[in-house]
Amino acid sequence: MPRDFKYIVNKHMKKPLTKTLLFCLSGALLALASCSKDNDVVVDQPDPILPYTVPTTYNFTGADFLKSYQRVKMGAELNSYLGTANNATITATKANDYFNNTNAPFTTDATLNTSGVTLAEKTTDMDFFKGHFTTQATNSLSNTTPATNGTAGIVTSGTTKRLIGATGLESNQAVAKGMMGALYFKEAMTILTNIPNEDNKTVTNGLTAMQRKWDEAFGNLGVPVDYDPTKTYPNTDPARPLLWGGYLAERGTAIEAGKIIFNAFLKGRAAIAGNDYVVVKEQIAIIQDKWEQLDAAAALEYSTIPTRSVNVGNAATQFHALSEGYGFVYSLRYRSNRSKLSAADYETLKSIFATNFYTLVGEAGFTKLTQAQTILKTTYGLQ
Repeated sequence: MPRDFKYIVNKHMKKPLTKTLLFCLSGALLALASCSKDNDVVVDQPDPILPYTVPTTYNFTGADFLKSYQRVKMGAELNSYLGTANNATITATKANDYFNNTNAPFTTDATLNTSGVTLAEKTTDMDFFKGHFTTQATNSLSNTTPATNGTAGIVTSGTTKRLIGATGLESNQAVAKGMMGALYFKEAMTILTNIPNEDNKTVTNGLTAMQRKWDEAFGNLGVPVDYDPTKTYPNTDPARPLLWGGYLAERGTAIEAGKIIFNAFLKGRAAIAGNDYVVVKEQIAIIQDKWEQLDAAAALEYSTIPTRSVNVGNAATQFHALSEGYGFVYSLRYRSNRSKLSAADYETLKSIFATNFYTLVGEAGFTKLTQAQTILKTTYGLQ
């Protein structure tokens, strides 16, 4: 996109500083730099800002996020299949059919089979997931055997059964939450980072490249166009939020993740139509930061559940929580370059959740899990 002229924008303001711009343009480049205050940044603004209205739903003309949303539905059905291993024998071949969209595996929405879309084409670290397909299939052969440290099998809590591996990890949760990071979160973070470099002049099939990419990022959130963060969606609702969309409410209510992320997607998309690139960049930052905080909030909860006195000694509850936490910590690998989480702290979190779960829950004072909680709380401002 051509860069015709620039606005100097104060970080604490939403409108261009016109007077500052006119004054600075009258001098040389050095003068331009010197008259910019510490809280000012130079933002490319090649076109005049046009009037625009921020809607309450994602019903923008021509909006197209079908492919990314289809992958969300595919991921949800793959997760359901892997979860049946608690009571039935599954195969890695069938799991790979879901992953690669081969042999028409999808039944919840049969149109996915002919969509031309796959999970594999957008998922990073495919060997990690394929390995867990094989492990879950192997573990399913032991779904009537009580698990012990070093041996896969079943742990129970009341009528709830959990199929775990030799170290206590549920491979289906490693896939479900891990893929939420390695596919949907990663795709959204990458797309949004690159949005400012997309063409917003050339219109093809009713959309610019910038609009099309923004829509694609939105589809990975897994929410309906009229998403309502105050609504409780029943499991029978075909338009209910899925994957990350579901976690907006499940683990993101306290940080208002649903409201903040959805509204930022709306405002950013509207601002693109108005050539308001300052606002677009603001919304990118909001989405990236809040989505990562949502991931961290989930990881925090799942590192805390096993340490609560009511759950001590309940392996089914403790291991299930740790398995989800394992996946959410894995997902933080795909955080944006805006992340507040240091590389060292991420490696510490990853190491903690890679520890044998029997060891983690048996540790006096839950030293390692408490360390994980502290990192997540301190880094992300969580309670």
